[in-house]
Amino acid sequence: MFPLEVAKDQIEFLERELKFLDIFLNLQSSKAECDTLDVTQKAQALLHDTRVALSTLNLTSPNFYPSIYQMEDDIRLIKSEIRANYSFPKISLPLSASKNGVAISEIVPEFIGTVVCILSDLLSIYDGRSVLFVPGPMEQIVEVLEELKSLRAFVCFVAKRCKEPQSCHHDFFTHIFVVAGHAAMLVWLSLPGTDNGTQDLASGGMNALLSDHLRMRIKPIEPSIRKIYVDVLQALKSTSQSGWRPDILNENTTNSEAGFLETVLHNLVELPTIGNATVALKDETSNLQEMLNFLRANLPCIESHFEDLHIMIIDAGILVYSLYDVASAKVNQALLDFPGNIQHFNTLVYPIVQKIFQSNLPRIHGIGYVDFLLSNLNEFQGRYSKSLVSIKNQLQIIQNELESVQPFLKDVAKELHKHHQVQHLAQLVIGTAYEVEYIVDSFISKEVPECCLERWLVDIIEEIKLNSAKIDIELKKTPAVDIALHDPVDAAAAHTSSESTSPKNEEIVGFDHIISELRKKLTKGSQQLDVISIVGMGGQGKTTLANKLFNDDSVKSRFDSRAQCCVSQEYSCRSILLAILRDFSCDDPATSELSTEDLRDKLQKVCKVKRYLILIDDIWEASVWEDLQPCFADVKNGSRIILTTRQVEVANSARISCEPFHLPMFKEDESWKLLKVKVFGKEGCSPDLEKVGLEIAKKCAGLPLSIVLVAGILAKEKNERYWRQVAKNLGSHIQSDAKAVIEHSYKHLPHHLKPCFLYFGAFSEDKTINVSDLTCLWIAEGFIKIDKEKSLEDVASDYLENLIGRNLVKIAKRSSDGKVKACQIHDLLLDFCKETAEQEKLLLCIDRYQSANPPPGIYSHRQLAQRRLSIYADKNYLAKWSSSCSLVGSVLCRDDIIEYLSPTSRILQKFKFLKVLDLKFIVVDSFPTELFYLRYFAVRTAKKSITSCISNLWNLGTLIVIGEGTDLSLPFTLWKMSKLRILHICDNAYFTISGAEELLENSSNLDNLETLSCPCFSCAEDAEFVLGKMPNIRNLRCSIKYPKGNFWVLQLEFLAQLKTLKVHFDVHSAIAGAYIFPSSLNKLTLSTISWGTGSEIAMLPNLQVLKLVNVKFDKREWTVNDNEFPKLKVLKVVNSDNFKEWNVLDDAFPCLEHLTLHKCQYLKEIPSWFAEIASLKFVRVRSCNVAALVASLKEIRTMQVEDYQRSEFQIIFD
Repeated sequence: MFPLEVAKDQIEFLERELKFLDIFLNLQSSKAECDTLDVTQKAQALLHDTRVALSTLNLTSPNFYPSIYQMEDDIRLIKSEIRANYSFPKISLPLSASKNGVAISEIVPEFIGTVVCILSDLLSIYDGRSVLFVPGPMEQIVEVLEELKSLRAFVCFVAKRCKEPQSCHHDFFTHIFVVAGHAAMLVWLSLPGTDNGTQDLASGGMNALLSDHLRMRIKPIEPSIRKIYVDVLQALKSTSQSGWRPDILNENTTNSEAGFLETVLHNLVELPTIGNATVALKDETSNLQEMLNFLRANLPCIESHFEDLHIMIIDAGILVYSLYDVASAKVNQALLDFPGNIQHFNTLVYPIVQKIFQSNLPRIHGIGYVDFLLSNLNEFQGRYSKSLVSIKNQLQIIQNELESVQPFLKDVAKELHKHHQVQHLAQLVIGTAYEVEYIVDSFISKEVPECCLERWLVDIIEEIKLNSAKIDIELKKTPAVDIALHDPVDAAAAHTSSESTSPKNEEIVGFDHIISELRKKLTKGSQQLDVISIVGMGGQGKTTLANKLFNDDSVKSRFDSRAQCCVSQEYSCRSILLAILRDFSCDDPATSELSTEDLRDKLQKVCKVKRYLILIDDIWEASVWEDLQPCFADVKNGSRIILTTRQVEVANSARISCEPFHLPMFKEDESWKLLKVKVFGKEGCSPDLEKVGLEIAKKCAGLPLSIVLVAGILAKEKNERYWRQVAKNLGSHIQSDAKAVIEHSYKHLPHHLKPCFLYFGAFSEDKTINVSDLTCLWIAEGFIKIDKEKSLEDVASDYLENLIGRNLVKIAKRSSDGKVKACQIHDLLLDFCKETAEQEKLLLCIDRYQSANPPPGIYSHRQLAQRRLSIYADKNYLAKWSSSCSLVGSVLCRDDIIEYLSPTSRILQKFKFLKVLDLKFIVVDSFPTELFYLRYFAVRTAKKSITSCISNLWNLGTLIVIGEGTDLSLPFTLWKMSKLRILHICDNAYFTISGAEELLENSSNLDNLETLSCPCFSCAEDAEFVLGKMPNIRNLRCSIKYPKGNFWVLQLEFLAQLKTLKVHFDVHSAIAGAYIFPSSLNKLTLSTISWGTGSEIAMLPNLQVLKLVNVKFDKREWTVNDNEFPKLKVLKVVNSDNFKEWNVLDDAFPCLEHLTLHKCQYLKEIPSWFAEIASLKFVRVRSCNVAALVASLKEIRTMQVEDYQRSEFQIIFD
């Protein structure tokens, strides 16, 4: 060791010796008569002098070691005298109530704490070279230390509750004081000095003395000792029963109770063998131990049950200490009393357990949750039959009762029952499903005492029966109403038509003069780069106005390139730059790999060669603009930037020439006009509604968002009585922040739509939400009710359309067949969803600006029961929160960058109750295989295969695996996952067919699988072989590496439910193949194929959408014969470099609505037959040889618009 370390050890050794000396003096000062007065006085003087000397000692002084050695000699001498005269301190009277003004209830806990610390320090030195090291066996000191720790917890528990000490308290504190001090003396007096010389007591002698001290004076074996412990607990019980509570219920209070529970459990485990009684007590003590362990684990959650819990803990201590009485008569009495005591504890614990869980459940429930429970109950009983055998009958009763209310819940989901009490009863029934699921899991995991769970099940059965009876009564009073007759808006109007206007071109009301003024600023004026800033409050229509300008035809034609992006409060420079470059068609794979600085340079170079228009929406800070502004080169070519913001300083910072435009509030007539459009569309408003409508419009204070939301409420019922009720509920005036209207809209939502709406809080501000992802999550969360007439996805789409119809959700993108493909939510509505979802205990949102650690005592695992966590931050937040999340139902992790999570299994195993796990932005090092409740799992992986143990996740309905650039092998155990409905895997994923045909042939079918994307098959035959095991596929996207043989056929007619099919071939075949598809097919995309006549596709009876991508036409010509494509509505031909001649005969495409040609550069003309198609709405031409097509396009437009008067027909050039 270094000299400095040796010197520090010498000082620390002396300080340790002085602490022991101080303990000796404390013991002597408490004696009624001191029989070692001379030694005590010497010790007091030495303690004082040595402390003074140490405080002035200098490590670098030449007198350091002489001084140290002298002090060590002095202590060694006094220690010898003490050893010669020391005996167990007999204190004839209890300690006084206070010492130097400090209460005994404070002195003793501090004193035993000091002893524990000194002994702990003794055991913490392992370096034999150190003077602090204690040689020899230490087992007995370890045992004493553990007992003293247990006593310290006991003392702290009593001290915090000892407001008016009684004699038994003084006896208890005196006893603890003496036995703790004596234990320290026994250890100290047997320790060697720094010279490692001999000592009066050998280690064996010390061990014998310590063992005797433990048995006779610390453990509750001796009657006199046991009496001290029991008497003080009896006194505490009397105080508690008289209504005592601590001044403050805080973490220290909880810690003292947890510590005492540890003491009770310690003594329960240490119960001595008492003959045959031990056998009889074994089961009961095991039950008590289970119950006490449960209470200890859940103390932070049960402050509200303090009185009952406090008395129960005291009773447990009294019972355990009483069991140490080995007198046979008392043992027999303990045996008789024990079951009653256990029952007493059960009576106290059960309601606490129940209330903890119930009080932290979500206050609103998904209407489909009961479906999942019923589906899983049989599965659970089969898989865990041994664990659940004792409750088999109860589960069967619950299953029968819940199945009996299923028709009622189905009607509620269809909004056939709108009475508040009826919907409230539905929520109560669904709430019991959460409880049953928790009880079943607790039986399996053994986390909750079984006696509590059994009582809970009995109560749940009674509750379900009671609610069922109430439902019957309510249904007789309020029978189901045909929604189509009662509420046509909910049945049809609220479900926005697929013909609805595109979100980018939605009708704008009230901005006519503003649009005209800003259009001029964009298209005329100086050639210098300019920024047009639109400033206004949230909900005022900034984004709507900016989008209208951005997509205005006269504005579009002015610029070479256009791009738009949204900044929001979560600013990411890299994301913004990539979004702009993507819109500028600079989104090649290499671009996404560039650093942020390189992206800046690339954007600046692009801006130098183009006249550009960029829309930057929702900037919150001037610093954001200052960060982006250098990227926008000004080459004096008339480029423009549209900027929207709520902050005036942002607009002023960005100003070049144009003054910021401050968006005004709507005038009353503009408010009424917008309200009418949103409620009635092109229909007129009846006179009896106009007066009250004007009144409501006025209350909206000119805020467009408020008007739109109110319109969503009014559209439900277009009658004067209902409208007047809405006007009354809105109050005299709506605050300009629109929150009152949002709350009102939320209250008008049917119960089954409320969780769906609040779930938007899980997403990030201004992000476009993929509808397929959203509906999959809704389904997995149990928000969607099973309907035998529709798929779950179709029901979920109906729910979404309902929310869109109420103007709570915006359409961001539609698919080619008119369905909503992506949606968005206004940031004010998003804030409402986040806040309300947390209040309703449905969802907790965590972002990177919050602490990575869960606040102590606030989000314990019980308080997060069944809650959903949305984490918009880096991977560390997931790891930090995992310890509080054993009962969390969902975890959705999102971030702006992809991160690696390791060790995945260890972190995720704590989330054992997960139903939904979304890790699309996290690359895992292993797949979780023990999260048996999972219904939705999305993840990234860099692995080359998915583990075969994935089939352990037997409950999984949706599996999404995104690979990180490598081929991904799929295990055949996937065929064991019978509940899979959606399987999405990366483009390079494949099934190994060769050599495994027999294995696959003998595997089960995936009968429930409805969506599969995007496996890669080596050939058409392999595709048919695998897909034959998935007979009910509705949506399929796959790739085929290469055709096989000179002639090949892709034969999928056996997929009788198939609606959507996308097939990509890696290479073109030398000759056109044949396709045999099912007649059910609605949407078809074929990529990289050779096209012959296409007759087998042309006659599909239900085909409505056809996309041909990178297609090679035979002889560079495509001929469409009479009556082909009878139901086709959308046709897109993309990137066909040999598409030259196109012949369309009469009566082909009779229902076509949209025709899009993209990158068909060699096409000479568009057939004239398209002018005859009455249903045709537009022809879109993009990146084609417009000069070659202009004549035929002009002819088609003339015939459509002028000859046939179809004024809505458009030709669009992009």
